[in-house]
Amino acid sequence: MGIENLKGSLLSEASGEAQKIVDSAQAHVDAMVEEERSKRAAMKKDAEKEVGKLLMEQRNERIAWARLESKRVIAEAREDAIKGVLEDFFDSMKTVRKSPEYKKFLNARVADALEELGAGATIHVVKGDKALTAVKNAKVVEDLEGLGGALVESADGKFRMNLTLETLFELRRDEVRKEIYEILFGGK
Repeated sequence: MGIENLKGSLLSEASGEAQKIVDSAQAHVDAMVEEERSKRAAMKKDAEKEVGKLLMEQRNERIAWARLESKRVIAEAREDAIKGVLEDFFDSMKTVRKSPEYKKFLNARVADALEELGAGATIHVVKGDKALTAVKNAKVVEDLEGLGGALVESADGKFRMNLTLETLFELRRDEVRKEIYEILFGGK
């Protein structure tokens, strides 16, 4: 029986040692699992922060793009409005020749041009404007195409003064656009 006792004692001791080893291993595994869980939670938190940061950057980028696009659309709408006013202006220019102000304007501009170019000049006007020009010492020819005004040519043909409404408008185009902008949009 001594061997049986010894065998039982050794088995019980080995079993106790094995249980201690298993418990120690289990504690070690539990610690490793807990460490991995905390690492995973930290990685998840970092990933969520990164995703949040990327989303915020993307949101800001889209907002900036939308603001830029809205400015472009507003600028295009303003440009269309200015073009519309200019088109209406040119349409109204077709009837300006019938006004008394046009006769005063035409005679004043032609007189100024004749002072500079001298007697014997040729004045080119639109058909129907010959009767509006009250000039002496100059030849008036109705051969001009356009909305109105005059083209005054020196007697020798070396110098010309273009006083057509189209040319006068082109010379002041930027000023007129600025004035239209001020009236339509209040200078903003």
